[in-house]
Amino acid sequence: MDNLEHLKYPIGKFEYGKTYTISEIKKNVKKIARLPKELKKLLKKATKSNLDAPYREGGWTVRQVIHHLSDSHVNAYVRMKLAVTEHNPVIKPYDERAWAELETGKTASVKDSYGVLKAIHKKWIDFIESLSDEDLEKGYVHPAMNRTVLLPEAIALYAWHSEHHLAHIRLVVDAKSHASIKKAKEIHFQKITQAALVEIVTPPTPVVTNTAASKPETNTAAAKAADKTPTKGAAATKTPTKRATKGATATKTPTKRATKGATASTAPAPALNKSSKEVLEPVRSTRVVKPKTSQTKTTLPDDVKQAINDLKQEKARKIEEARLRLEDKSNAPVAKNKPAQKAAPEADTNTTPE
Repeated sequence: MDNLEHLKYPIGKFEYGKTYTISEIKKNVKKIARLPKELKKLLKKATKSNLDAPYREGGWTVRQVIHHLSDSHVNAYVRMKLAVTEHNPVIKPYDERAWAELETGKTASVKDSYGVLKAIHKKWIDFIESLSDEDLEKGYVHPAMNRTVLLPEAIALYAWHSEHHLAHIRLVVDAKSHASIKKAKEIHFQKITQAALVEIVTPPTPVVTNTAASKPETNTAAAKAADKTPTKGAAATKTPTKRATKGATATKTPTKRATKGATASTAPAPALNKSSKEVLEPVRSTRVVKPKTSQTKTTLPDDVKQAINDLKQEKARKIEEARLRLEDKSNAPVAKNKPAQKAAPEADTNTTPE
């Protein structure tokens, strides 16, 4: 089943000519009885725009489907009563498409049709449940089918009819129409393609290093003090203490005051070509090191290339179609005083004319 066929018959087509057991008849009666409740749930979720939206291109709107359900099931109730009270009555068909295209079918409030449907289903179910086995062997003649339709088959038909049109309404109310699905798939595909392209062409993040970390650290204050005023007395060595013992050899640390009588000495500074100020004051700058990149040209994966080509071809096709439509309009003869007639929406009931 292709996509259009699925939108026309979301639960499949009805099969004529079958026989039904008592158990199957009871199940079909329950399906008919459920219709008003299921329709009420959908109407609570539906918006005004939903009611005037078709469930497929060229199909009825939700509003037309609800009015059709009311009209169709009123006729079905009358036909079944005729079948029980008369011998093989020939029913009167009606043009369901013409009924749906009436102004009331396209614009009237659905509340009234829902009220009629709820009331008629209550009377209809009470009537079917009162039928005897002998009554279930009766039927009516449909002139378009040129045969007798027995009541068990008629019950099965309208059970299918109820679920068939409920599925149509769900396509719109639950936003699962073909157009919505196609649009969502296109957006999802574009996002995946763009994400793949960004990941491929984005350059790697450069590595930042601190050059100050590679410079040797020195104590500026201690070095300056050693250059200006060496301490009198015995030779002193720098130690991590603030004060050394008198007369003894002390280790000098970067403190504000040296030990009395001691001689302070410092280790000889390394021989450097730069000035002492440049050595003692480390450079605190940063340098951006850019990783070496390969000079080879980045190539896209085959699936991404194919996706991009498909998008280009689709765009070119739409442009060409638009151009041809414009040419057709410019070459078409202008009709005088004859406004174009809009094609009537189609009915997807898979039944013979009502």
